[in-house]
Amino acid sequence: RHSQGAVIGGTSAGAAMMPDQMIVGGASVSNPTVDAVELGPGMGFMPGIVVDQHFSQRGRLGRLLAALVQEPAVLGLGIDEDTGIIVRGDEFEVVGSGSVTVVDETTATHNNLEELLKDEPIALWNVKLHILPQSYRFNWKTHEPMT
Repeated sequence: RHSQGAVIGGTSAGAAMMPDQMIVGGASVSNPTVDAVELGPGMGFMPGIVVDQHFSQRGRLGRLLAALVQEPAVLGLGIDEDTGIIVRGDEFEVVGSGSVTVVDETTATHNNLEELLKDEPIALWNVKLHILPQSYRFNWKTHEPMT
């Protein structure tokens, strides 16, 4: 029914479970490693995206980057507390008092996933980062932010 326009919603873990793959565990780290995050199957409502919640408040950029290294060709959304997104078609709009951080790893030209051990720091080159406050929009197909 979602594909026919039914409304779905979720906060915290409920938001994290919306994509195909979701973050099911891991630590907030400043120096991301592969073992900083554990992924599992999500509900598949937002394909091509990984969501992390309480993003700025818990310092989860490293955890989201670690997830994106394991799930190439996806966007990472870091959603702050008291913040959400409204998805309409290929776009979403930010609502609430915080921001949504979009990490576009699809532009990355290098990572060291194949050569590192689980507890070694990851390398990522040429990753795009967008920080979107209230009423900013983002097209998740073209990867373009909008006002």
